[in-house]
Amino acid sequence: MKPASQVIDVNFEELEALLARARQGPLGEEDYGKLEAAIHTLNYLINLIGEKETTISRLRALLVKPSTEKTRKVLEQAGLPTPPPRSSPPPNGNESDSQKKKPGHGRNGAEAYRSAQRIKVVHACLLRVLAAAV
Repeated sequence: MKPASQVIDVNFEELEALLARARQGPLGEEDYGKLEAAIHTLNYLINLIGEKETTISRLRALLVKPSTEKTRKVLEQAGLPTPPPRSSPPPNGNESDSQKKKPGHGRNGAEAYRSAQRIKVVHACLLRVLAAAV
């Protein structure tokens, strides 16, 4: 079952109070909507946990709101000194020579080692194949 497209923030104390009201009498529309959303969410989570490709990080992303707070702002609000900002590349896009990366994957081919001694190593299985072919 798909979860409702509208997000309803309900804490557990509200749900506990809702259960107490449900025991005493019929629920109002707002209470019914909250209880229905909680049950649908629980059902959806149970189905997700049953799927093989569901990861814990995916569940966390669904259940917890992403933090958009920046460390600098939190430290400023707490009255603590903030670290200096990280240096960013120059605005014109030119990087210094030490920051430029060389192209390639970092591996050198055999031709890069011109003075290396080459040694032929023959595999025992291949010797038998060559002997049988002759």
